[in-house]
Amino acid sequence: MGTVSEPPVVLFDYQFAPNAQKARNLLSKCGIPFKVCEQPFVMPRPILADLGITYRRIPVNAIGRDLYADNHVFLEAVQSAFPEKAAALVKSPADHAYEAFGYRTFWICLPLVPEKLMSEEFLKDRAELFSVFNRPDYKELRPSALAEFRQMLDLVENDFLARGPWIGGEKCSIADVHASWMIKFVLQTLDVKSEPGFSERNFPKVHAWINGLPLHAPEKDAEKISADDAKQKILNSAYSAKDIGIDSADPSGLQAGVRVAIGTTDDAKPGGRPQEGKLVGLSRSEVVIELENSIRLHFPRLGFVVKTA
Repeated sequence: MGTVSEPPVVLFDYQFAPNAQKARNLLSKCGIPFKVCEQPFVMPRPILADLGITYRRIPVNAIGRDLYADNHVFLEAVQSAFPEKAAALVKSPADHAYEAFGYRTFWICLPLVPEKLMSEEFLKDRAELFSVFNRPDYKELRPSALAEFRQMLDLVENDFLARGPWIGGEKCSIADVHASWMIKFVLQTLDVKSEPGFSERNFPKVHAWINGLPLHAPEKDAEKISADDAKQKILNSAYSAKDIGIDSADPSGLQAGVRVAIGTTDDAKPGGRPQEGKLVGLSRSEVVIELENSIRLHFPRLGFVVKTA
């Protein structure tokens, strides 16, 4: 009896994106091979547009012909599509609490992005997403953001890592992937570790913790795949996710087959660049649409608005 081949994993991202680093951390710790179809730092993103995707945030990740527009649904999908490999990471009932901690760290740390990285093009592009970058007092936010970040590090150092080198003790867990990504990005990618009070001497457990995850540096970037090869690999693959059906009790009242528009709720300009498609799945935790090219695009319910197009 032949073995079933694993679905291909393609990440549409760029290495500097902290959420992209989170997905790469998970795949690397589980030993799941993946390739990256690199995307521009700012809009437009013609490669994704060619796939019918208007959703603007990065990453968008593919497992077979299923694409995931948010890390929440992607990380869950990885655990379902690759159960044996994903079992390398310990799971616990508190995983989603650590996920919330990770996203709170993200919002706290936005003022730590150096001004030297903020070109006029960047500021114009991110104005759709994060109002903080265009605040006239942006420079003045950094000391308070550093203080908030240090409080988060103190919590990790003295609470999360009290039982061992990982949150669960001696073995890396899903909780570590959820909680570490923005901390790792700020300390290493933004080099805050070089500032007074944030070194390995100040937070030895935290630094050992993030050093146990892949290094995201230009010389350590992932294997690349071209736009054409990525498209063909996806369109020639089967769906990797199970059909979740349509929840008849969903408050939206939406029915299978209706054309819907999906948008985020936490952008600086909500409702911009909605993603449209045919509704094929709706549950308490997920919404799935099918595009004209048969690609299925998955979104979480948290943080997204779904309505008829």
